[in-house]
Amino acid sequence: MPSTPASPVIERFEIPGAEGHSEFWRRDRSPIEPLELAKLLRALRKVAAFVGRNTGDIIWSGMAEDGSGTIAIDPSPVLGCYPVPAALTDLMVGITAHEATLRTEWSARVHELAHARLEPPPQYEYKFRLFVDLCEAVYVDNLANRNVLGRYTEIARRWRVENNARKLLSPPTLSELLHLWWVFATNGDAERYRTRWLDPWLEGLLDRAAFDKFYREPLEQLATLVPALREQCPAIPGIAERVEFRVERYLALWKTLLPRVRFWIGDSGDRFMVPAECDDDAATEDAERKAVKATIVSYAKLIERALPAKNRDLTGQVLDNVMNAEGVVRIEGSDILMPAQNLVDAVLRRKLERVVRSAAQRTAAFNRGLTSGKIHSRRLYRAHTTGTVFQEKKNEFDLRNDVVLLVDATGSMADPAKWNQAETLFQTLFMAIHAYAKNARLFAYNEARGACRISELFRGGRMHTVLPQGKTASGEAIIATVLASPSRARRRIVVHITDGASNWGCGVAEAIAFCRRRNIGLLTLGMGCSPAAKQSLRDEYGKLVQFVDDPGELPPLLASLLNYDARH
Repeated sequence: MPSTPASPVIERFEIPGAEGHSEFWRRDRSPIEPLELAKLLRALRKVAAFVGRNTGDIIWSGMAEDGSGTIAIDPSPVLGCYPVPAALTDLMVGITAHEATLRTEWSARVHELAHARLEPPPQYEYKFRLFVDLCEAVYVDNLANRNVLGRYTEIARRWRVENNARKLLSPPTLSELLHLWWVFATNGDAERYRTRWLDPWLEGLLDRAAFDKFYREPLEQLATLVPALREQCPAIPGIAERVEFRVERYLALWKTLLPRVRFWIGDSGDRFMVPAECDDDAATEDAERKAVKATIVSYAKLIERALPAKNRDLTGQVLDNVMNAEGVVRIEGSDILMPAQNLVDAVLRRKLERVVRSAAQRTAAFNRGLTSGKIHSRRLYRAHTTGTVFQEKKNEFDLRNDVVLLVDATGSMADPAKWNQAETLFQTLFMAIHAYAKNARLFAYNEARGACRISELFRGGRMHTVLPQGKTASGEAIIATVLASPSRARRRIVVHITDGASNWGCGVAEAIAFCRRRNIGLLTLGMGCSPAAKQSLRDEYGKLVQFVDDPGELPPLLASLLNYDARH
């Protein structure tokens, strides 16, 4: 058979750099520079939020910094190509995850303690700072390798090693040694730091003869630290104890490593070892950084305007509705959510749906003029013409109340087994109610960065979840949830699911009084409570609390709530 001639039509365009992990999830992009930088910054902030609680705000270098609680990311790798390709997005995600993990693991504290204890001489101070920097880089990248962020930090690590190789002076240099160790110690192959096998991309960056001559023995010394950073340190529960552990290991290794690298150049920034001619290169790099910063400064207002508004602050509204204003903590809305697994208990859901249907108002809807179904006697005259003499009757159920579920997602729920049980309970309960009350809402609250945060878990027909963490400000959470829900003519019912009493904020008494003034039904379900926690909840809520020790107890509790409007 003759071959089919090639079609002159271009079927698809190959976009350089479009391949990357972020191509799968980053869809909100723009070809306009300020808008794209804002959208990318928003994505990086969400990544940092998954790293930990105390990462601070992520900004571009050149934007206004809010004290020491920010992480400034250099945008120079992505400037000039919009929308930003997936490969470059992966790089920025890796850099952000690396910097955010340094913040959560108190890397600055490690530097402070190590320098205070060693007090290195001026000629070794730069080398020691470089040594601690790379030790911390090895530690946090091994932490990232425990989850999907490790794929992104690997990309950022390779980019940094390649950039560093371009600026290196003649070997041996401490910077090249430490960057090689960084690659070996964080490789996906757990034994790479011992075998020190060179990847093809790495072979093109170094002199193999210099590697064999200068770096093999120091790398063996550095390899002794890897098990401590990879396995022992992450197993220590306390952050202060992990900091102390790393400082001791770094100081011990530095004492044995220094005799080998005493007369090596650190890198081009080592003022004690680098000739003055290198100042021109440093000045050029500084000028490039200033140019990038000037670009961001010129776009700063546009970027800030394009960013979504920060978490909605509900503190003022709560203060207007309580008597104990001094005890109120900051409370705000949050949109940091994760997709949730479907944990609905089908058997329990059917039982709950029967309960809700029995309490719902039934209305009949007729569909007439059909060709099949039940005969409609008033349309029999059409039998010999169109034959559309049938009708269908449908019963529609509508719950008379607007129901809001509020879930405690604070630190006491952090145990995976308990949170899994809680998710099964509130997902099943909510889906049963939502079948007959389309305006039902589902919220959760936790604490992050000194604020109680309210998140709506059911959005766009999809169930989401949050990370259980922090203190329990139940009073503010109940009031804020009511205020955040739209007011309708129907009576509202708030079902609060928790495992213990409030330990922060203005207290539950303020929330109970607020609900009574607004004629809002309030029921607290205690789930997985210890005897002491049950007594604490009874002291706080009185008759407004019921305990669910077994999921089978939930249907009668829901029936009593829906059929008893005068809850207070």
